[in-house]
Amino acid sequence: MKRNLFLLTIILCSISYISHSQIQGIWHSNFQVAGKSLLMDLDVKGIGRDGSITISIPDQPKMKPQTMEDFALFSDSLWFSWKMIGLTYSGKLQGDSLVGKMSQSGLTWDAIFYKEVQVLKAAKGKVQDPQAPFPYVSQELLVKTAKKIQIAGTLIMPELEKNISFPLVILVSGSGAQDRNCEILGHRPFWVLADDLGRNQIASFRYDDRGVGKSSGKFQEATQTDFANDLLAVIKALKKDYPNAQIYIYGHSEGGMTALRAAVQTQDIAGIIEAASVGSNGKEVLIEQQYLIPKANGFSEEESRWNQRFYEAGAEIALKTTTQEFSKMFNDWLSQYWDSIPKNIIDGATQKEVTEQMSTFFNNAWAREFLAFESRTYLTKLNLPFLVINGTQDIQVPAKSNQDSFRKNMTPATLGKSTFYLLDGANHLFQQCKSCDINEYASLEQTLDPQVMVWIKAWISEQQKARQ
Repeated sequence: MKRNLFLLTIILCSISYISHSQIQGIWHSNFQVAGKSLLMDLDVKGIGRDGSITISIPDQPKMKPQTMEDFALFSDSLWFSWKMIGLTYSGKLQGDSLVGKMSQSGLTWDAIFYKEVQVLKAAKGKVQDPQAPFPYVSQELLVKTAKKIQIAGTLIMPELEKNISFPLVILVSGSGAQDRNCEILGHRPFWVLADDLGRNQIASFRYDDRGVGKSSGKFQEATQTDFANDLLAVIKALKKDYPNAQIYIYGHSEGGMTALRAAVQTQDIAGIIEAASVGSNGKEVLIEQQYLIPKANGFSEEESRWNQRFYEAGAEIALKTTTQEFSKMFNDWLSQYWDSIPKNIIDGATQKEVTEQMSTFFNNAWAREFLAFESRTYLTKLNLPFLVINGTQDIQVPAKSNQDSFRKNMTPATLGKSTFYLLDGANHLFQQCKSCDINEYASLEQTLDPQVMVWIKAWISEQQKARQ
């Protein structure tokens, strides 16, 4: 009996040693999420709290390896949380592979790690991605701004007679660092729209935000004023090269705010398309969306209202403080309510961490310009035709309140020549949605509801006829 027990102990120890050895070492993965293919390496050492998990991103060599502070490491499985970017992974050994699920920002996907080095694979495109042959000419264009920043983009020119007046649409992206296709979660709505315009004899120019793609500059240091100046430089360059072009601006979300800022500084705009954009002001839109977004994601009424209170307080404090004062004032406000805040909203964060998160969002020049933005400041100075389109299920820029504000803030002359559409059942990206929360953007196959393109083409045609 003792001999058998001794033998069993040897076997168990051997199994533990083998599994322990298997999970240690360098692991490689190539996974696809939100329309992108990404590489990730794990360097796993030791076991339990004496071990470590270090992450490297091979296709981003400038990014230093990150050692995880929050992790669990067992002989046959592991878990870690990369708090800086809100990413978690849980995996278990299955044969020669580490198989598990990875999550970030409400998205969850399969991620399998192998001991063999992985090669980046092309991500599968969306169903509306344009397909050759293309009945127009595309060319790369570089535009220099007054501050010596180069804005790179793609100009689509249909076959047109050189001396005739023709429409040219400049596509301006919304918040965040966007490339010329406005790529988000695997969708490329600006490419889809530009292709459709080109196939219907309408020229277009779409460009990388400064500091993105082939455009120079530093995106993280840019303000709304900088984005408007970039747009003005693009308008000036295109008007110089194509003096017969009738220039229209398509501004999506914050891009519509950029369009208004630029429009009061030039006479070269023939009309503006406000797509899911702000007719009221930056502060109001932010506060409204910070209730609607968590509510759509399943948070309770109380939790959603608390989230809204965070952002309302942050906005008010940002607008009346300097950079040096914000963190202290927000932390003082937070201290008054800390014990009564729902735990789901804090999600394990400390008061210091919450203050740091809100400071990162609010305590910068871009945020203060966004919050202080008033559409009426610009609309009262303009006499241009507008096309205003909003999705009825948009929880980022709510449709009714912003369309009502556009109507209220426009001059009578502008209102008389403007067109308004509500796209039933559509979200902020103009996708026909189901749950209509932000997490659904990636899983929907539709990139852009065709009705939006129908409305845009018809409206541009009407404006061109009115000019003849």
